[in-house]
Amino acid sequence: MIKYLSTLLVGVLLLNSSVYADESAEHDSLEKELAYLAAERKVVVTASKIEEHVDKTIATTTVITQDDIAHIGARNLLDVLRLVPGIGITQTQIGVREIEVRGVKTLLSEKVQIMLNGHPLDHNLQNAGSTLLYDDLPVDTIKRVEVVRGPGSALYGANAFLAVINIITQSAKDLNGVQTSAGWGSFDTQQYRASWGKQFKNSAEAALHFNFTDTNGINSPIPADSRSVQGLSSNAPGKSQLTEGRYDLEWQLGYQDFKLDGRYINKKAGTFFGTAAVLSDSRTQQDYNDYFLRLSRAWKIKDNFTVDTQLFHDFFSYDNIWQIAPAQFIRNGVQDTRTGGEIQANYHISDAQTLISGFSYAKEQQGHLIDQAGSDPAHLTQVLPSTEARTRNRWGVYIEDVWDPLKNLRMTVGARYDRYSDFGGTFNPRMGFNWEFIKNYSLKFSYGSAYRAPAFGELGSANNLVLLGNPALQPEVVKTFESGIIAHPIKGLTAQTTYYHSSINQLISPVAGQSAVFQYANNGSVIAEGVELEARYDFDGKLQGSYISANHVLQHSVQLGQQLADVPRQRTNFTANWAFDNTWSSFAHVLIKGNTSRNLGDVRNDVPGYALFDLGLLGKNMFGKQVDISFNVYNLLDKRYYDPAPASLNFIGDYQMSGRAFFGHVSLKF
Repeated sequence: MIKYLSTLLVGVLLLNSSVYADESAEHDSLEKELAYLAAERKVVVTASKIEEHVDKTIATTTVITQDDIAHIGARNLLDVLRLVPGIGITQTQIGVREIEVRGVKTLLSEKVQIMLNGHPLDHNLQNAGSTLLYDDLPVDTIKRVEVVRGPGSALYGANAFLAVINIITQSAKDLNGVQTSAGWGSFDTQQYRASWGKQFKNSAEAALHFNFTDTNGINSPIPADSRSVQGLSSNAPGKSQLTEGRYDLEWQLGYQDFKLDGRYINKKAGTFFGTAAVLSDSRTQQDYNDYFLRLSRAWKIKDNFTVDTQLFHDFFSYDNIWQIAPAQFIRNGVQDTRTGGEIQANYHISDAQTLISGFSYAKEQQGHLIDQAGSDPAHLTQVLPSTEARTRNRWGVYIEDVWDPLKNLRMTVGARYDRYSDFGGTFNPRMGFNWEFIKNYSLKFSYGSAYRAPAFGELGSANNLVLLGNPALQPEVVKTFESGIIAHPIKGLTAQTTYYHSSINQLISPVAGQSAVFQYANNGSVIAEGVELEARYDFDGKLQGSYISANHVLQHSVQLGQQLADVPRQRTNFTANWAFDNTWSSFAHVLIKGNTSRNLGDVRNDVPGYALFDLGLLGKNMFGKQVDISFNVYNLLDKRYYDPAPASLNFIGDYQMSGRAFFGHVSLKF
């Protein structure tokens, strides 16, 4: 594979060298493109539900553009997120990746709200996390990713707890024709994509995206003694496997002011390690199906008054078979649906003030529970009696005022109240200001609260053999203060410093009950505080298109007087992009992660920190701007590093991550 990609790359280089164009025209075109890309990076919608300049919003925001994604050679969404200050990615035993935000993480990342084109993707009502399906989301169809760190429930309601990640995909206007791409890499990784988009003369438009991904996982070693401990045969696999295959279809259809959009995903996966600390065989399989449909319309009442309406239906299901002992298997499954709507009014009082208000309603249902066990996955029997379907209704009302009393001062005040039929109501305010106290120097301050709603799997027993539900649960709550300075001391340089302090209470976690059974309860609190430092310098003149950037976080998260386990105290990213000419550029990335401590009572040494080095080469707009090609090497120095495993797996040791890996990518536009 590597030899093939190298040959292909050399061939493209030689062929491209024979293509000449007018240098002055190319220079003008490059300047326009770079100006457009710079503007894309400076605009954010997710922070306040209106278009804002990143430097003016009160929220701590990072925008990653399509150009940024191409340069870093990202294979999936998590490759993009790991460069964001305050965000870390780690592996778990069941194959799901965790998203850590500001020193806090959980197994299913349910405290992070992931959205697709503004639509929340947390319709897994069993645990409320989105990473089961979206951790390996392909990036070829992504136009930009907006990451807003801090509480977002004042606008988005449930689970916008630590951060909101809004993935914005390409529209018909962005495509304007057919685009295809293909990628190949280590561990038999394959990615294919086909997109089509067109705008019609009768105010209609359509965009379709299809993605397919398949990989055999990271193929990391498992110590021989762990196989014998598990009672597996001596010829058991000596490598962990995280096989994953997925395909998805996204559509955006519009006519005049109406729009119908949605996405369907089917994903099948093996497991990194099986539950109960056994190495699963090929009969272990995770099977997920997920889709949403949304019909929306924008109503223009007056030039300064618009109303946005939408109806939606979400569906999520899984049917998983796990090996929990050499001759013992379990099968779990569930179906979740969410149906509802939202209306939002946008009133531009003046050029300096916008008022936003809205109301949302949804009905959530869970049923088709599967709970089986046996010695052969083909002949399993029911374990618990069939559980009746669960249903709950929820509604929310919100209001926000974005006001510039002075040209150099922005103030934002808002709040939201949500009411659930099963656990009651919750109120979450948000307020802050952004003050340019000196030209090119802005001071930011904000306060906000957020909540994480109890999931069905926590409120009721559902189909879990070792966890009992607790209908008396209350939502988790967080209150966060942030302050920071954004500076542009010289042309091309942007620097930002942010301090945050978060108080998390009413944590939902399992506590010991009778015998070996656990029950969820609101138990404990966490104090998380830290400093995020980031800077980016964009070169001008002959080096236009080149940049260097860095971010560093110092974070301290404490529970019961102890630093949270499996979370580093510091993390650093260095990136550099060097443009050789209008076509070719190279990219380098260094990630430095500090040591992570263990849980209280775990006597093992801390998980050592590490430094990883990635390198990439990108060729853009070749052959009449129709071809892009890239080649990336991850963990170039083949560093051996580990993500922490829980104490229950201490006989296996921590999870060894991937060594040196390669990925090549070709994109065509028609």
